[in-house]
Amino acid sequence: MSKQLTKWLAVIMLMSVFLTACSSTKQTIQYEGDSKMQATITVKYSGGEEVFNFEYGNLFRAKYPNIDVKLINNLEDEPDVLLLGFDEYGEFLDEGKLYDLNNVITDEAFKLEGMNQGVIDVLKERGRGKLYGLPPQFSNRALFYNKDLFDKYTIPYPTDGMTWEEVLQLAKRFPIEDGEGGLYTPSLGSLLSNMEEAKDLRRINTKDMKVTVNTDSYKELFETILDASESQALNIFGHDGFAKNDPFITGQSAMAFEYYTYLNNNIYWVKQERGEDFNLNWDVVTAPVDKSNREATPYFFIPTIFAVNAKAQNVQAAWEFVKFVNGEEFATINSRTTTNNIPTRTDYVFNPEGKRMEAFFSNLKMNRTLVSHSYYENIPISFLNAFHGIVESELKAAAVGVKTIDEALVSIEERGQQQLDKQLAEKSVEEGK
Repeated sequence: MSKQLTKWLAVIMLMSVFLTACSSTKQTIQYEGDSKMQATITVKYSGGEEVFNFEYGNLFRAKYPNIDVKLINNLEDEPDVLLLGFDEYGEFLDEGKLYDLNNVITDEAFKLEGMNQGVIDVLKERGRGKLYGLPPQFSNRALFYNKDLFDKYTIPYPTDGMTWEEVLQLAKRFPIEDGEGGLYTPSLGSLLSNMEEAKDLRRINTKDMKVTVNTDSYKELFETILDASESQALNIFGHDGFAKNDPFITGQSAMAFEYYTYLNNNIYWVKQERGEDFNLNWDVVTAPVDKSNREATPYFFIPTIFAVNAKAQNVQAAWEFVKFVNGEEFATINSRTTTNNIPTRTDYVFNPEGKRMEAFFSNLKMNRTLVSHSYYENIPISFLNAFHGIVESELKAAAVGVKTIDEALVSIEERGQQQLDKQLAEKSVEEGK
């Protein structure tokens, strides 16, 4: 072999090694992989194998029988597929741990436009214009109302984009003497939590770890809630765990503010149990909002985002899984029954009675979804439970006239701060062990 030829072969081999090294840092995958591919993928999932198989595994294996799916519950083993909460998604994205799905979802075959644009926009904004994960479902709340009760008293139905104050004014119009409340709420404290969320109020200043409720904003909320309570616009019922006793289900309450899962766990469950004896004539409008932004719901969130690990051993097979659970075929199969969350492909929402299901997904122009939920990270869970009890007791004291609103707010701050300091001290000792 001539020296010149040997020289060129050496150059070619060197270039081959160089190109191989470069390509290994950015794996490329096809939109549609071979359905007969032999592969094993690992999925980070902590919900248990039985639940995983029921939700995803069995359907995926039916289409890809040669892809073995194994569940792991840690990140140290670098799982191929990651199931992440919204905060986790952001953290992994910032650390460069997620595969850029724009390489494959630009293909028209995936029909990204069939997914709710509000949900996709939130992920794109967090990804600085790119998508690194896809959520097959999301969650939101809406205002359920009993059409027959509104018709009975010739009261206009609630409408999309109403504020909490407007909803409570509507609830006041139902006659007290007939025993049919306007709005069902489990407690005064629950109503307060819902209203403060709409106004983006925070009970705790997490920077200084100070309870801050003795403010004009909270005083206004207390006045509104106590006025509604005094006028008996509220149907307060501490739920006993049985859907059939729910005041909205029994027709004793004209309105109820609930998550989408209320359909599956309450309305449809009782309907299946009672059959033709169940005659609730209901519908929904969008969740109450703050007057400063009537077009955006504060109750929307994404529970799980499916992403491909940038270090996945088999990126193509991992993408097949993520694509499948976010695709039309999967949505079609699940469209035959209601689920606990809303399909991101909203054309496939279960709606056998032709209700206004768009109320759950027509107002996802989020103003606060991108704000980190890390607000709760440093607050002990045990404190949150105790604080809820403090707020509830002070609201009740003000409702029966034992305390003024000002006195109740002062007491909440004092009692709440004592409890928070105590819990933080205990947490510090525990973490120091």
